[in-house]
Amino acid sequence: MKRAPRATLPKAPHWERYALDWDLLGPPLRPSPEDVAIYEHAVAGLGRRPQALLLGVTPEIAAMHWPPGTRVVAIDRSAAMIAHVWPARGREHGAAVRGDWLNLPLAAASQDIVIGDSPLHQGYPHEQRAALASFRRVLSPEGLFVARYFCAPDRPETPAEVFADLLAGRIGSFHAFKWRLAMALQRTAGEGVAWGAIWEAWHAEVRDPEALMRALGWPAAQLRTIDVYRGATARISFPTYAEAQALLGEAFAPLQKIVPRYELGERCPIVIARPR
Repeated sequence: MKRAPRATLPKAPHWERYALDWDLLGPPLRPSPEDVAIYEHAVAGLGRRPQALLLGVTPEIAAMHWPPGTRVVAIDRSAAMIAHVWPARGREHGAAVRGDWLNLPLAAASQDIVIGDSPLHQGYPHEQRAALASFRRVLSPEGLFVARYFCAPDRPETPAEVFADLLAGRIGSFHAFKWRLAMALQRTAGEGVAWGAIWEAWHAEVRDPEALMRALGWPAAQLRTIDVYRGATARISFPTYAEAQALLGEAFAPLQKIVPRYELGERCPIVIARPR
């Protein structure tokens, strides 16, 4: 079967290209309404006018229901994500700035909540440990850390198993497939997987991506969301939940783990914790 033409994308760093296609993404790569409801419930008891740090510019979190007068500052490394994804531009009590999560430009103990959608996805364990220490530094003693994790399954899958389920129609969305494939390609959390390797595995296995998308009833436009990975050398890490919990416990005392009910929800738990 003839391979379909590959999409032509602008030459730009991975996250800048990702920002341009943000609206094509869906759960589990973006929060679902169920996730948002969990986030809202977590922050509901913070009292009036709390100070919140949003890790990244996730629009579902930025635009959710916050306690009255909440002041939200979002910090993201990518100027493109801020420019194209941040939804609260010009809104009172909301601002997005460019910065490094490992060196947050905020005073110690200045935040009532630190919240993010998968803020721990690189450099397991050393970079993730440093990030957690940075989050802990800016959080007030009675504050809350709330984050959705992307966790590898306890029993690793093989890429062949993932592609078999794909071709048999046993995967509900292209986004769930991409995450299963990424986790299957990872050998250890410490090694992680290069974004570009996900694209390479997809194109090595699927001869005609557009025909497959039609057969599965998935929008062909979503192919762009894997094409942005092409050639990207940055790596993403998927620890198991046990590995993630052990690392979190060095700086935080976990209070609750909530597992959403959507596809791959067991790999996307939301954790609520307090600083130690």
